[in-house]
Amino acid sequence: MAAKTAATNQTGDGTRSVRRGGMRALSYLAPSLTDPLFRKRGFVEGRIPRDWPQIVGADLAKACAPESLDFPRGRREGATLRVVALPGRALEIQHLAPQIIERVNGHFGWAAVARLTLRQGLLPKPPKSTRPALRPLADGERTAISKRVEGVDDQTLRDRLAALGEAMAARTPGRSGGDKD
Repeated sequence: MAAKTAATNQTGDGTRSVRRGGMRALSYLAPSLTDPLFRKRGFVEGRIPRDWPQIVGADLAKACAPESLDFPRGRREGATLRVVALPGRALEIQHLAPQIIERVNGHFGWAAVARLTLRQGLLPKPPKSTRPALRPLADGERTAISKRVEGVDDQTLRDRLAALGEAMAARTPGRSGGDKD
């Protein structure tokens, strides 16, 4: 018998409702978690801080970051976008303000931002990577991994399995007593 993929519920009026569950990507849930925090800073949506590198480009995103978005009372246009910029790049960003406003408005699809104000300062630090540091592999470890995958006929699959084995071995602490299974 096949496993059920959807749960069915009997409703009060005799009809059935189907609830589809399953796993969802974290990126699907992230906006609902982060948007309330961004609203406190004046961002109606978290799209500006979240998509800043795509809006202004990777080079400018390294030199400036959005701080807040202030709309006039009761209006949904003519906002002031406050940006913090590195002191060495602030003049350049000031000259690019019309293009930045145009890009932000293009990203929204309507004329949300009318002005851009700059504050010189340090940018928030990007989050540290949670990836573990990989150690270099010894020749014996590489040879042992190659021997384990040599029975695979497909060359592409064999190469990928070897790369996976090397990555897994590099995450574990080094072994001093030779290769063990």
